[in-house]
Amino acid sequence: MPSSNRPSDASRTRLSPEDRQQQLLRVTSDIIAADGVDNVRIPYVAAAAGITRPVVYKFFPNRHELIKGVLEDFLEDFARRTPNILETDGDADIATIARGFIDAACDTIEAKGPGGWQLLRSVGPDQEISAISMDFRGQLVQPWLIPLRELTRLDDAEAQALADMILTGAGEILQRWIEGEFSRQQVATLLGRIILAVLSEFTE
Repeated sequence: MPSSNRPSDASRTRLSPEDRQQQLLRVTSDIIAADGVDNVRIPYVAAAAGITRPVVYKFFPNRHELIKGVLEDFLEDFARRTPNILETDGDADIATIARGFIDAACDTIEAKGPGGWQLLRSVGPDQEISAISMDFRGQLVQPWLIPLRELTRLDDAEAQALADMILTGAGEILQRWIEGEFSRQQVATLLGRIILAVLSEFTE
């Protein structure tokens, strides 16, 4: 799924500041996906983008801000694609939420690269980045809580745990899609089956 880190034609031409920043974020996202966050280094990013290190520093003063930028850019794009499911809606059903989540996640990964998704799923030594990831995961869980409580009659803490489990399963399936093992349709089908299997234990 990740694109090549070799410089593209766009990297060798003059880009607007906004386009250059987006290019650096995408290159960094691809490095995270291919080599891990520990391998994000300014010289590596500059070489992959086909530019000099001072150009990278113009936009991101250090690797921390670059990694943080990848995560925040991913979350902003995801939220833009999900204005409804990121709000608690008593009328929403589990199937609608799951479909919206999968579509938004796949679209955002395709647009921004998988690095932001992998940062979202991991908890590393960087406390600020981990805090951003944990806060957003909490936002993702919220739309699931009301329909889960209504279907299962679980209390708040139990519904929260169940929602966390469903999202964890969705994350594992999406990672298989990123790696090319599953198609997008398979992701949706498998997540639907997981949800049905889990809920059947509480609704029979």
